[in-house]
Amino acid sequence: MKHTLHHAMKPIETAGYAALCDLAELGKGKKSVSVPAKTVKQMLRAYEDMLNILAFGEAKKRGEEYFPKELVDRLITGENRLRIYREYRGLTQQALANASGVSRDMIAMIETGRKTGSLATVKKLARALDVDLEDLA
Repeated sequence: MKHTLHHAMKPIETAGYAALCDLAELGKGKKSVSVPAKTVKQMLRAYEDMLNILAFGEAKKRGEEYFPKELVDRLITGENRLRIYREYRGLTQQALANASGVSRDMIAMIETGRKTGSLATVKKLARALDVDLEDLA
């Protein structure tokens, strides 16, 4: 059996994929095989990883931007979105103020939750951060 995706998955955990390949070899000519639950879990993780790799490749072809897991984790926990994207872009509050035309004080107030900012303000910030308006909502 040719393991073309196995090499593409490194450094992602490959144990599940290897187990899947072994299972395929064992299954030749047999109607059923017994698989330990741990192996099934490894196979499912490997399958999910493989789907993520394929989705990543397709999105990359379309020129879409990718955000690291750490950024996504911060978004999920409810941290201030403006701060997350500003820091991800490597900008200080003052640099974002200069790029967007929004005052540094207003940016600080939005990031701390004291203000929400008008639609026009949030549009300026989104444009300067090169994100969709919805990303800051």
